[in-house]
Amino acid sequence: MRHSCSFPHKRPNDNVSQKNASSPVRNTCADGAPASGNSPSRHLPPNLPPPTIRRNEDLVMPVTIADHITVKLRSGFDVQDVTTGFETRWVHLGDVSPDVKESQLRSLLKAYQVDELCIPDGKDVKRLTVKVQFSTAAQAMEASVALHGRQIQGRRLTAKLTLNTTACRTTVLKDTAVRITWSAPQRVGYAGYATLNEAKAAIAAATGLVMRDNVLTAALYEGLPAVGVYNVMFSHLPPDAERKDLEQFGNAESILLERPNYESLENARHAVLRILQPCGNLSNFDLVLPIWNGTVLVWATFETHADASNARDHLDGQRPRAIGGKTYISARHVQSLNFSLPLSKFKMLEEHIARLRWTWRTRFNHDVALVDRLTSPDGPVHIRISAENVSNLGIAKAEFEQLQNGEVVTLQRKPIWDRFFSEPSGHSFLRELESRYTGIGLRTRMGKILLLGPIEQRQLARKDIMTRFQELQARKWWRIPLSGRVVGPFIGTDLVTLQKTLGPENCYVHYISNQRNLVVRGNEQAYRIACEAVEKVQSRYAYSSTPSPESVCPVCFTEASVPAILTCGHIWCTSCLESYLVSAVENKTFPLTCLGADASCTERISTALAKKILSGDDFAALCEASFWSYVHARADEFHHCPTPDCSQVYRATSGGVVLQCPSCLVRICSGCHTEAHDGLTCDERDKAEDKLYHEWAATHDVKNCPTCRTPIERSEGCNHMTCIRCQTHICWECLATFPKGDGIYEHMREKHGGIGVEFL
Repeated sequence: MRHSCSFPHKRPNDNVSQKNASSPVRNTCADGAPASGNSPSRHLPPNLPPPTIRRNEDLVMPVTIADHITVKLRSGFDVQDVTTGFETRWVHLGDVSPDVKESQLRSLLKAYQVDELCIPDGKDVKRLTVKVQFSTAAQAMEASVALHGRQIQGRRLTAKLTLNTTACRTTVLKDTAVRITWSAPQRVGYAGYATLNEAKAAIAAATGLVMRDNVLTAALYEGLPAVGVYNVMFSHLPPDAERKDLEQFGNAESILLERPNYESLENARHAVLRILQPCGNLSNFDLVLPIWNGTVLVWATFETHADASNARDHLDGQRPRAIGGKTYISARHVQSLNFSLPLSKFKMLEEHIARLRWTWRTRFNHDVALVDRLTSPDGPVHIRISAENVSNLGIAKAEFEQLQNGEVVTLQRKPIWDRFFSEPSGHSFLRELESRYTGIGLRTRMGKILLLGPIEQRQLARKDIMTRFQELQARKWWRIPLSGRVVGPFIGTDLVTLQKTLGPENCYVHYISNQRNLVVRGNEQAYRIACEAVEKVQSRYAYSSTPSPESVCPVCFTEASVPAILTCGHIWCTSCLESYLVSAVENKTFPLTCLGADASCTERISTALAKKILSGDDFAALCEASFWSYVHARADEFHHCPTPDCSQVYRATSGGVVLQCPSCLVRICSGCHTEAHDGLTCDERDKAEDKLYHEWAATHDVKNCPTCRTPIERSEGCNHMTCIRCQTHICWECLATFPKGDGIYEHMREKHGGIGVEFL
């Protein structure tokens, strides 16, 4: 992983122009601010509305991060608990004797708290798979390590954590399916036509026609049997097809039908079911109709992964008489992803889905299959993507979800974003691109721009977006300090007027701790316009009367406008509270507490109140910031999925348990935190790979991130490095860390005599 210098080689504030003492903007005192140590009264003025939320209403709030991670948040966006997408309370015990008694299993599990024990009927089966639900995911993990390989009734058990079948919007992941195929009952027909046009018309009429659940194909052929001047061969006819079935395609001179390979699909179906009966608990047997290319496709779903593997081993290669005794059955144990799309969305993507299906067949050598089914005239359309090779399925999943949800516009593997794209002017820009490039769709979600549609059109739109983004980033930023008395009135009226002049994406109020700044983007003229706007507010309120202490907002020190009342009784301007919460996404200082009583109030801000005030995207971004702050502070407990750009994390475990990522599907060894290395111990794998790694690292400037242990290569720039994975700011010389990057340049100059770059 390569990292270059994170910031320009300037002192911390060199890249921001601030107003100095000679500025026309006056930093007047906040005359109406409450005296130090005085807290506002808990009794509300009669002209203010009642509190919007009470203490007993502020419960723990569960939120979902990165589609698979469940986080429970308390007030202040304080993380109470995290359940990763890797965690499950279920363990499957495989290769259990059908004669096992419940008391024996209870004795085996006595060291754990078991909530549920599911023992299937052992009749007519050679082995059982027992499902055990433990009280916690941690106990399930511990039990899977301890029980794997244990002996019971002379058999060595297998213990496997269940794949976390996570419903992600409309997607379900399963690993208990077997894809079964065999040759369908069919016959071949021949028809002769007097002219080439008649033959071509017959081919066009027959190709793709569904005749009694068989999809027909037709083509010209030369050779025997010769039944006319121009001969057409009709393939995949149903086994009971007759002359009249071919006569519908035109006036044939003669017709000939071969004998079917076998007669009954229903008999074949029952024969396969009989073979599967002793293999395990079969929960579903889905024969897909119509039949394409003369091949029957069946999805057999079992209750456990072990049962599915057993069925694959038992069925593959069988040649039952019911299918002619000559045709082999092919059985493949696959992992599958089931998607459900509204009919309207499927029709929009249908052409691209067909292209993906064709691409996967050639790229993955037929390992990845995509099947879509419309179960009712109004939808939805059910899509199943399956593969034996998990890596292939992970790639296919990512590509399909990109098609379904949109491609994220990135620069150097990071999503690009600017406030411009969340404002009306940005929305107009994106709608204009949709009109310009037919067939594309543009969406914004949680600080990302998503592109949907044909690849060629997406590339053109992406180029225009990147051009606009680079233009915006090239503009200069200015910061104008705001005194307490100015903030409230300025936000209430003057900021809106200024935003109409400069654009809402180019000016906003930013909060860091007790500092309040008007942030302006643009040239010096834009800066002067902003300074004049602030001056007008200062002069207008320089001699205004002091508001009642009970109604003073702790941010702007003026009487709260559109008041929001916290559970502690302090009153904020709704706009001030909103800006404070949004700023926390960047500041990442949690839990968030009230700033009342000169910032000495310790009451945490209610997540329910924050959800009412913030937009959906801003609230989601704040939840994510709280979660990642929590994870990065616990580097020994949480580890990142080793797949680049995958956002999933998992908890460290004792022993080399193999986990599977619910997002990219990679299998991970929890012992050494790399991709699973079947057949090798962690030590053996380390010896093989470490030798190559150390040979490479010895000739490069490589160190491990002190927070997440990810290897980082310094290729150029100064000694201020930022880990791409966990965003930790690092001094490369001594590996000291700085949570937000604050003070790192002073540290490097003081401790190391410079920042690591010499200027000519």
